[in-house]
Amino acid sequence: MRATRTLLLFSALWACGSPQQLAGSGSQTGNSVVAGRILASDSTAGASEVMVYLRPLSWTSGQPIPAAGFDSTRTNSLGDYQFTRVPLDTYRVEARLDDSGWSRTVRATSPWNQVSIGALHKLGRLKMEVDLTDSTRGGEVDLYGLDRSLAIPDTGVGDESIDLYFDSLPVGLQTVRYWSKGRDFGDTSVRIYPDSTTYLDDDDMNGGMQGPDEDP
Repeated sequence: MRATRTLLLFSALWACGSPQQLAGSGSQTGNSVVAGRILASDSTAGASEVMVYLRPLSWTSGQPIPAAGFDSTRTNSLGDYQFTRVPLDTYRVEARLDDSGWSRTVRATSPWNQVSIGALHKLGRLKMEVDLTDSTRGGEVDLYGLDRSLAIPDTGVGDESIDLYFDSLPVGLQTVRYWSKGRDFGDTSVRIYPDSTTYLDDDDMNGGMQGPDEDP
């Protein structure tokens, strides 16, 4: 009976076609449940066997993996996924299947289950032009809430520019963290589009906001 009710609720949310909140609670006090459905690229049916990742939005791959709120699962035959015992926080949910993906910011707020519905799209690319200086050499470029990181070379004499590439990125709003051991250059929001390349140069990545941006 519980499984039948869950499927009916997901079906109703799928018909709405937009993020919703489903009444419920986490399995422990102070926790929540993050759940939803991943649709095929034409949005006509749920996509099965999709890898879905849950990560704190404030996390980058250069940081230790947190003890909680960091998980992965696969969608079932209807495209449904669910994470339980999720500490209250803001997260990025990312879905991956072959050369397609999806991601979105979700808020885990007890006693609600955060339900997000999204369709798979062709992955995009981010190209960044970075000026190599004494301040930037040996630094790093990360994406908040995703396991993506690029090292800035610690070699070279004088000032020059290099291109760094993030391949296979899910579409939507992402936040770039640009920093080195001696300086934080600020964060920059970029929108990734399906099967295309977004460009950033060094000027775009200087003096930006501090902390990750969230999907509207």
